[in-house]
Amino acid sequence: MNKQAMLELLQELVSSHSPPGDESEIEPIILREFQSTGAEVWQDGATNIYARIKGDGPKVMVAAHKDEIGMIVTHVLENGRLKVSNIGGSMPWKYGEGPVDILADDGSIVRAILSVGSTHTRTGAISELRTSRALTWDMVTLYTGLSPEELSEKGIHVGSRAVVARERKQIQHLGNMIASYALDDRMGLVSMIAALKACDKNPLPLDITFVATTMEEIGLIGAVRAANKIQPDIAIALDTSPVTHDTPTTLDARPVIWYGEAVFHLKSDCDKLLHLADELGIGAQPVVYDAAASDAGGIKRTGGADRSVAFGFARDNSHGYEIAHSDSLVNVTELLLAFLKSLS
Repeated sequence: MNKQAMLELLQELVSSHSPPGDESEIEPIILREFQSTGAEVWQDGATNIYARIKGDGPKVMVAAHKDEIGMIVTHVLENGRLKVSNIGGSMPWKYGEGPVDILADDGSIVRAILSVGSTHTRTGAISELRTSRALTWDMVTLYTGLSPEELSEKGIHVGSRAVVARERKQIQHLGNMIASYALDDRMGLVSMIAALKACDKNPLPLDITFVATTMEEIGLIGAVRAANKIQPDIAIALDTSPVTHDTPTTLDARPVIWYGEAVFHLKSDCDKLLHLADELGIGAQPVVYDAAASDAGGIKRTGGADRSVAFGFARDNSHGYEIAHSDSLVNVTELLLAFLKSLS
């Protein structure tokens, strides 16, 4: 896949909703791309999607997650407004007032407006916001314009998921930079699909299973389940990589190598990625995170693979309107392919 094809697929994936545990909207796109190859494709009961290219070499698992952060309905109020809480680490101050999409039981969308309330007051939560209190989920509602009975008829109830509205998830291009909600982990899915297609055309002496994992944002759940099934020798996670003030990372096209997160990855594998990136002429950024987690880290922590490693795309505004370099799509894919070749 060339860069333009990758960007087009990225937009299609970004526009598809998939809050944790309600990811069916994005799954047909992933299945279509996986099934366009000669790989063996299936989906497990946890909703992970697999594409395996069999081989006689080491067993490798490549993971990118298909869920995104969002909201979950906790109360349906008498006036039809909905109380919501975060699912996957979303924060209302990252979204602001504006349209959101609520996913009904049948997969249809009910439109709502995230509402904080009017500012023309000196009392209550709005007054607190003017001083020192941060905007939290207990201070907002989703305005639907519907009664509780109408919401129930449409399949909206406690436990329904909501995400930023589709029209707010259109990729903006600023020179070589791209920006949108939900780049995490759509960028990883794109690079994984591109690598799958490359390995399908030019097979490696490896037994590789590419996995679009479920519910990464709420505990790395799908990846741990997939690793238990596959029992890989090495697990590789592709994920967007936060550019934070407490790390030396820079918002550019270089892949970010996760030497540490909640766990530490094997130094020799991280070193190999760093050297391969230099050999490819793209360079890489090593990082140790205090407050980030990947599918690879979840697999390592639960003993699901002998070795694990994570790397990905530098991004700013994590869990919000994310920004990344468009060339990192190609660079991460090239680095993944080079690393897979080094394992054979």
